Parts: sequence; C-alpha cells; structure tokens
Amino acid sequence: MFGLFRKKQRPLVAQIPEIVEQLRQSGEDGNFVVFIFVPPGAPKDEAVNLQFSIENGMPGLDWVLIGPRNVADKAKVMELATKLGYVIEECQMNEVRYLRVISIGICDLGMKIIGDLYGIKPNAELEMITEGFKWLPME
Repeated sequence: MFGLFRKKQRPLVAQIPEIVEQLRQSGEDGNFVVFIFVPPGAPKDEAVNLQFSIENGMPGLDWVLIGPRNVADKAKVMELATKLGYVIEECQMNEVRYLRVISIGICDLGMKIIGDLYGIKPNAELEMITEGFKWLPME
C-alpha cells in the first residue's frame, strides 16, 4: 500500500548528461528540459533556471533571461562559457532574450555553471520540467 505513494522523482546534477541525451534523441524542435535550483544562501524566490532545448534540429544550452537571478548572472555565465572556449550567442524568440550555446560538451558547460558558479554538488537534487519527452531514468 505505501508503495503507491511514490515521491516525485528529482534528478541529480550528475544525471544531466543522461537527460540531455534523451532530449537529443527526441529530436523535435521545441522540446526542452529546464533544471531549477536555488543557490546556497539565496532566497527561495531567486531560483536559477538552466535550460537545454532542441532548436533548428540542434540541441543547445539556453540561459533564458527572464528570472531575476538569470538576468543578474548573465555576465558571469558569458564569462565562464567564453573562458572554457564555448561560443555563446544572444538570441530572441517569442519576445524572450536568451543566451545559447550549440556545441559538443553542452552538458559539461551546464554542470560547470551549476557547480563552479553556484557551488551545487553533483549529488544534489534539482527540480526539473520537461516538454516533448519524458525522462526515463537509467537503472
């Protein structure tokens, strides 16, 4: 009986590559996954959103410039990505501005943003929203 009330699954930072690979395999423009977390010591209303999406058939990392924390940390994300050798492009869709990186290693960049900029460990849980695919955890 108790097994019927399963806790909602929340992926770990270390599972980002697995989830992004499943997103990539979905292959549909408009499909995305957003990882949501509150940095240590930040107020709960200052959540960070890190998105991966399919756009023009290509998976990419998106830093969407809507939430206050994402807007405030735009320069830090650009600096880290550039320092690591990524090409980052500022885009706009549906009147929303965002930074986008299309490259091999976008999962590594995402994990560096989470770990290096925000101090979140690989075994930390994240909130997650998916669109267009369902994450199937590897056993």
